[in-house]
This record gives sequence, C-alpha cells and structure tokens, in this order.
Amino acid sequence: MFNFLASDYPILLTLLLTIWLFVRREGSILRWMWFDRAPWARIVTRASIGLMLACVLWVAVVDNWRQMLGFMMGEKERWRSDPYLYDPPADVLRVTTFALFGLAVLGGAYLYARYARGYLMPIVLAPLALPVFYALNTFRTRFELEGPLSERGVDFTDPMQALMTFVWFAMFYCVMIVLTLSAYVIFWGPASIVVSIIYRSTIGRERVEEPDMYRLLRSRSLARREDRHPS
Repeated sequence: MFNFLASDYPILLTLLLTIWLFVRREGSILRWMWFDRAPWARIVTRASIGLMLACVLWVAVVDNWRQMLGFMMGEKERWRSDPYLYDPPADVLRVTTFALFGLAVLGGAYLYARYARGYLMPIVLAPLALPVFYALNTFRTRFELEGPLSERGVDFTDPMQALMTFVWFAMFYCVMIVLTLSAYVIFWGPASIVVSIIYRSTIGRERVEEPDMYRLLRSRSLARREDRHPS
C-alpha cells in the first residue's frame, strides 16, 4: 500500500481526474477543437492533444514526477525533490521525456494560437506561475520530508494512523498537480506568444472580406455620380 501511495501512479490518476473534470465542464470547446473544419488543423490538433497526454503517461510510467520537478531547482538542492531516492531512468528514456515535454509545450502553444485570441493569457499566466511554483515547491520539499518516507513509518493496522496517512498523501497529490501545471505554464507562456505571432502572421492570418452590401452601395453611388456628370 505504501509503495503505491508514494509512487507516481496516484499523481497520474489525480491529474487525469483533473483533466476529466475540465473536459466534462468544457466539453463543447474540446469537441470544437477535435472536429476542426480544416482537415490539416484537425490532424494537428489531435496530434497536439495526443502528445500532451502521452507526456503525462510517459513521465508517470517510465520517468519520475519528483525528479522532473527537481530540474527546476538548483543542482545542490535537487535531491530534495525526490526524498524517496528512486533510481533515475536510463539516459535515453530521460532524453525522451524532455523531448515529449517540449512537443507537449509546442502542442499547447499551437492550440492557443489556433483557437484563442490575443496574447493576454500567456502574458499573465506565465509570470504568475513562476512565484506559485517556487513558493509551493519550497513548501513541498520541506513538507514531504515530514511525512512517511518508508513503509516502516506507517502502521496501516491502526485505523487513525492509516486515515491520517491517506489524508497526507491526498494533500500531497493536490500540491503536485498545481506544481506540474505551473511548471508547464512557465514554458507554455513564452512558447504560446512566439507560436501565436508566427501562426497569425502566416497561415492563421485573418482575411477581412468586405460584405456584399457595402460593395453594392459603393457601386450604386458611383453609378449616380456618373449619371450626374456624364463624360
């Protein structure tokens, strides 16, 4: 039981639950994106969503959430991000993790450029995510060391102690979700601005067409002027 609670799988389940709650509430937006009228955009959109989900699954199953968050800390303090001292994956797997994360960031940036307007959201959210991440991560690295760090630290035969352990881990999972989303937004914000500028200057450039009514009024006005001033 303890090994499961301390693993990445409950973090993954909590993150998937968070995504499901968002999709359930904003299902119409997701359907609008998923069934884009443009065939090329529909393919890119689905690939972007798939890459984001693949990154989440990959880190939980192959890599380690705590160790990945540790890369945003100083090298001397990085060990505090993983107090359980799990073995890191092979180098090729870790490189794959970084590659998937980069693609997930670019995919999210494309989705914003394609389906959102303006630049306010990334400009506001990215700077806000920085203090949220570092303040909460500092609290997390200290708070986690006060919790159970091995199966010998919990007596699951004691109902009260088992209940408090479950509550402790539930709070920890919520903190990890906020940290994970904040870390993603820190990179997604600048990428969204750059991708939006490129997209809206090229294939996403808006073409304003004059309504037929105005063209008709202009042609009638021109015809009346010609009637008044014949050549």
